[in-house]
Amino acid sequence: MSSLPVYIAGIGIISALGSGLAATEQALHENRTAVGPLQIFPLLQGCPLPVGQIHGLPAAAPLPRTHQLAGIAAEQALAGCRQPPDAIILGTTTGGILKTEQLLRDNEQTKTLYRYHGLTTVAEEIARQWSCGGPALTVSTACSSGAVAITMALQMLRAGKAEQILAGGVDSLCRLTYFGFHSLQLVDRAGCRPLDTNRQGMAVAEGAALLLLTTRRPREPLAELIGAGLSCDAYHPAAPHPEGQGAFMAMQAALADAGLDPADIDYINLHGTGTPDNDLAESKAVRRLFSVPPPLSSIKGATGHSLAAAGAIEAAVAAIAVSRHLVPANTGCREPDPALGLHPVTRPLKQPLAAVL
Repeated sequence: MSSLPVYIAGIGIISALGSGLAATEQALHENRTAVGPLQIFPLLQGCPLPVGQIHGLPAAAPLPRTHQLAGIAAEQALAGCRQPPDAIILGTTTGGILKTEQLLRDNEQTKTLYRYHGLTTVAEEIARQWSCGGPALTVSTACSSGAVAITMALQMLRAGKAEQILAGGVDSLCRLTYFGFHSLQLVDRAGCRPLDTNRQGMAVAEGAALLLLTTRRPREPLAELIGAGLSCDAYHPAAPHPEGQGAFMAMQAALADAGLDPADIDYINLHGTGTPDNDLAESKAVRRLFSVPPPLSSIKGATGHSLAAAGAIEAAVAAIAVSRHLVPANTGCREPDPALGLHPVTRPLKQPLAAVL
């Protein structure tokens, strides 16, 4: 734990729920879901599966969809910022692969085919747009990427390596993730229903969230980032430890880093993907750490699972929760699974929140 405070000076967020903090907060107030049938690319056969798709992006833009989403989030987070960030740390798993998929399908042989394909090109493009001369780092640790990027930024700021860092995550829908999770039989055809008795899987989604973190106290900070925790149990490449060991260690480390006890937490924003195994493992971790869990919910029934952007989007939602005294509902959960031993919030609540995990 460090005595050097780290503040959230700006937030950029875009998801299927909308673009910007105000639109996101309004959607959470309304307990609205934005999960619907896939439209972004055609299917050769079968009915489109539910996804969290963002509408209104120009399909013919020179930049890939992932880069566009990151650019929108960066512009929001840096609005009013007088100087470029000292560093950019961005989590992504898809990079510009959607653009590459389209070019390959069209058999378009150009020298620019792979210009924006690589994972690192997203952070590099944001750095170019905002004249950031410092490090432009890329994190690719699957669905934890955005949260890991924010944790890395927190550590760098505490170590005095920078005064302000833009950090978060971004991913776009693409054929690789859409068909990949479908082949793993991890997609729920009825949408995403975290913690529900009848849950059958996730809804793959896209989005971006970037936090401007600083050690210089802003005039009106959105929130303070007081701790973070990481873990790697190495149990399985695509499945959680059945007892939730990794989640337990990460939460325990975050509380220790923040100097808090479990009883100090007023709300838990769950990973809550809606897959049978993840929700069960996560619930075990929560019940092991919290003798009496506080109000908790997953927003993936509203946004879908935006992969590398998920942790960053949920960090932004946690900041909304603290600053606006809002506990989001566990959208999509109509019949909480008694086997999980948790009681998710079924409708949005307005109440003071001092600390959110």
